[in-house]
Amino acid sequence: MDEQINLDLPWFTNIKYIMLKLGTEDGYHFNQNSDDVINSRLLADATPPQRFENQLKEHLTQAWKFTIDQSSRLSFYSKLKTSITWEPYLDHAQSFEDRKMSSRLRCSAHKLNIEVGRHSNIPRDERSCDFCAPVRRIIEDEEHLLSDCPVGESHRKRMTSLLQELHCNNELSLDSISIGKITPNSDENHTITEEQYSKHIQIVTRAIKCMYKMSLKCKKTGEKINSH
Repeated sequence: MDEQINLDLPWFTNIKYIMLKLGTEDGYHFNQNSDDVINSRLLADATPPQRFENQLKEHLTQAWKFTIDQSSRLSFYSKLKTSITWEPYLDHAQSFEDRKMSSRLRCSAHKLNIEVGRHSNIPRDERSCDFCAPVRRIIEDEEHLLSDCPVGESHRKRMTSLLQELHCNNELSLDSISIGKITPNSDENHTITEEQYSKHIQIVTRAIKCMYKMSLKCKKTGEKINSH
């Protein structure tokens, strides 16, 4: 270890940088002149790997949450994700296209007016839905597309019908957040099988893709949609 420290290799300088940022769980915090202290603690194995790993995970989680909370662009995403975990829809979606479209909508990497208007410096409350105006002025965002916009009504109805059939007509929550989360909810009164779980995700991701692509198609062609 002495040799590794003296060589000041990239992996070691990276560890020192992280330690400077995090300190240790026992309350000992390093400063910019702490090279000798850091070196001695590493040599003495004073910071056990598991403790260091836990600190690093906590630091990354806090940075991730802070970034999301500070970003108006990720307001929808913040309602869907509360922890850094692998999303089951990435494994269960029926096709790459279904998975990609769901990811884009969840992360606001799309062409709805809420995002297009942001790049054009249009005030947020003026990024209205093309399909609902002039009957009513409502922001065209992810929640509106998934739960309310007439452009996705046929796909939304089909999704609802397929899910009710899949879950034997049990009561389902199908608001925009539930759709955006993609995975089904289960409780004591309604347990689901692994097959139902996978099928639920496939139905929802396919519906999300179809609603979004229909929106893009109608914007491109100027096709009119019967509004509410």
